[in-house]
Amino acid sequence: MITVLNRFLRTKIGVVTKLLDVNMSRFTMTVNPIIGKKEWAQKPEYYDYYQEVARSSYADMLHDKERNEKYHAALKKAVQSMRDQGRPVKVLDIGTGTGLLSMMAARAGADSVVACEVFHPVAKCAEDVIKQNGFEDKIKIILKHSTDLTVGPEGDLKERANILVAEVFDTELIGEGALRTFQHAVKFLLEPNCIVIPSSASVYAQIIESSLISSWNTLSPLNIAPGKFIIPPKKVTSCHGSAAVHDVQMSQIPQDKFKFLTEPVCVFEFSFTGEKSIEMNETFIKQVTSVTSGNCEIVFMWWDLKMDMDGDIILNNGPKWVQPDPDQAQWRDHWMQAIYYLPDVVSVSAGDKITLTAYHDEYSLWFAIPKASNKMVTESPTCNCLVHVADSHARIGMKNDTDRNAKFITMLKEVVTPSSVCLCISDGSLLPLIAAKLGAEKVFTVEPNHFHHNMIKSYVQENDENDVIKIITKEPADLTEEDLEMRKVNVLLTEPYFVDSVRPWELFRFWHLRTLLDTFLSPEVLVIPQCGKLKAVAVNFEDLWKIRAPVKNAEGFNLSRFDEMIQRAISIADAAVEAHPLWEYPCKAISEASNLLEFDFSKTTFKDSFEVEGEIPVSSSGTCNAVALWTDYSFQDTEVTTGPIQPIVTNQTIKWSMNSQQGVYFIHPPKEVIPDKHRLNYKIKFNISDTTFIFSIDER
Repeated sequence: MITVLNRFLRTKIGVVTKLLDVNMSRFTMTVNPIIGKKEWAQKPEYYDYYQEVARSSYADMLHDKERNEKYHAALKKAVQSMRDQGRPVKVLDIGTGTGLLSMMAARAGADSVVACEVFHPVAKCAEDVIKQNGFEDKIKIILKHSTDLTVGPEGDLKERANILVAEVFDTELIGEGALRTFQHAVKFLLEPNCIVIPSSASVYAQIIESSLISSWNTLSPLNIAPGKFIIPPKKVTSCHGSAAVHDVQMSQIPQDKFKFLTEPVCVFEFSFTGEKSIEMNETFIKQVTSVTSGNCEIVFMWWDLKMDMDGDIILNNGPKWVQPDPDQAQWRDHWMQAIYYLPDVVSVSAGDKITLTAYHDEYSLWFAIPKASNKMVTESPTCNCLVHVADSHARIGMKNDTDRNAKFITMLKEVVTPSSVCLCISDGSLLPLIAAKLGAEKVFTVEPNHFHHNMIKSYVQENDENDVIKIITKEPADLTEEDLEMRKVNVLLTEPYFVDSVRPWELFRFWHLRTLLDTFLSPEVLVIPQCGKLKAVAVNFEDLWKIRAPVKNAEGFNLSRFDEMIQRAISIADAAVEAHPLWEYPCKAISEASNLLEFDFSKTTFKDSFEVEGEIPVSSSGTCNAVALWTDYSFQDTEVTTGPIQPIVTNQTIKWSMNSQQGVYFIHPPKEVIPDKHRLNYKIKFNISDTTFIFSIDER
């Protein structure tokens, strides 16, 4: 029988919660994306459970056909090997998730299967899935970390296992504690001469030159006008960045935007069988030959798994260009590839020897090319300039985007004069410095976030604008006349960009703040940008739709119980419009771009609530599995977009901004549409505490 302990224990996931005794509803502290302030929101009981389930990668993992097939093949081979040796087959499955790997082992003929899973709602789901598939008498689930399992007559395992199967990997391979998990299991939970799936892993690195990718990590000077620059502080340009891995769909980076300086090289090999000890801290040094000249700026990293003990079954997580058949490479989002930024940029010529140094601790990797032979980087990089703490890589890229910056400079040149009193409402924006360099009399910028405040302060000091720019450490809604030195603002600036408004809410938030701050603005105030549009296009994603699609069946096992759990969790706890960097996820347009909402920020037109509905005409036959949303901003003839950077052509792949996230509304289930026969309807219900989007497809 399956035993799930403490199945109703609650998991705390970093939010402040309190439970009402009256109706068992839950109040959760959230940030209102419209007003930018923390508030208590009433949520259903177990809301934190549902939210964590909804945002997990379980569905994506189960859609990974290659992963499933190769785990299955390795398990069948392992069970047969034990049978051939005349040994009873005792399987331990660490991190069982839905129980899929345990069911594979049971169906392959294992005598006993013990599965451990620490995430309570998923363990309960595994119980249901296993029962639905008829394996409840063969699989025992233990609700514990594997390192807490006991062995013995009264223990979690009656005796040690002789087959271990575990899927405890992330993009960085070791970030979920894989090294400690395998080390402990081999020492305390497995018999000698056991089989481990996977048996080993290899980590690969390739040195790259790329101005695009470097722009996601290092801020560059900004040219405002002849002789006028914004210079990043020295501590910014000398900072090596943070240790956090930058994971991307590497195959989607345009190949003309980077240059290979070396061939891939294996930097670490981890044996999980106990044949070789697993080191928690290692350094790898190798002379790598450059294949062309350039600047060593970036390291691309990926890994592969040897699933069986013989190394015949390989699961390769590399980008398409290292796959045996690039056109048939498995798409997955639960594992991606990783970018690392080298602390020192080294110039090389073709044929030069490069001293690549790789490091790992228990949970992370980092790389360096020491300029001096005796220089070692023994600790992972940490940010000391605050930029990499306050801003994401995409946000840093946005600040380095020359086309975007040129458009904002063009807008500001139209309005900034020596008598301009400017107020900027945007998180960590460089617009105040642009305004100051263009000759504004006074610039106020609101930075309630401590990190952004200190970062902008260092910029102001570096560029000698202390007399012009005043940083106000308050929420915009809390401003007073004294904060603005009793002046009337005649230029209101925004990008808009707000850290806690990651979907199209930036548009709504600035709309609200512009109206709220009207008493501080002169009657002739000029607003940059003046207009905003919320836009949408119906699309057919190649793969992204899978992260919200039912799995139904994997390797012949019925996973409908899992689908029910995920769909229920999404409906309760996740937003209908999700944020995704769509340049990483190819899609084709099924419609033209449509304007859903338009705003004139020069007017105080904010409404606490409204409803709007309409239709997006279908202009191409095909599958519609989502609607993509983004915002455009303009002043006079100059427009800045967070969406497509080229005109949309129906039935063609959309080219998206690489420095912005867009909103995605998934259509469930995907539908085949035909122009003139189908229509895509939308309805937006807005109020200051909640906004809902509903898209539906029907026949005319």
